[in-house]
Amino acid sequence: MGFHYGYEKRKFDAEWTRLEQEYRAAGMDDRQIAAMKEYDWTWFCSQRTYQNRVQALPSEQCEDESEQSCLFRKFESLSCTWDTGDVDSRRFGWLSSLEDELLYRRLCKLPEDDLELLTLLIVDGYRQADVARLWLDLVLQPADLSEPRTGPSQRTV
Repeated sequence: MGFHYGYEKRKFDAEWTRLEQEYRAAGMDDRQIAAMKEYDWTWFCSQRTYQNRVQALPSEQCEDESEQSCLFRKFESLSCTWDTGDVDSRRFGWLSSLEDELLYRRLCKLPEDDLELLTLLIVDGYRQADVARLWLDLVLQPADLSEPRTGPSQRTV
């Protein structure tokens, strides 16, 4: 979105006109008021720098390269490719292809429901919104209406 300097500077100046009168009425001297304005000006400049340099990452996966964020086009390390030839054919077989031993051990400790969510997102290629809908459908359809609503792996059939 960016930072519109002229607009934001006018807002800053208007706010400081008001604050200066308020501070004088409260009995502050010019040196104290100048110190407060200098602090606010430094903050204003830092916000301008931040707003001009920040770029949000997209929340959804992009199939077409033209839809990707400029960051993805500039830094290939932000994306990854999936080689299915080295993957175990089991549902969570993708874990065996991880090169980071610590990550592998930690993921293996996750409950099956969490691994299923990761598999849906990473391996199956579902979008986060689709996974949420699928998961809600599984959780909100109990076998018996008298049963409490629980996660898929906690259900008894």
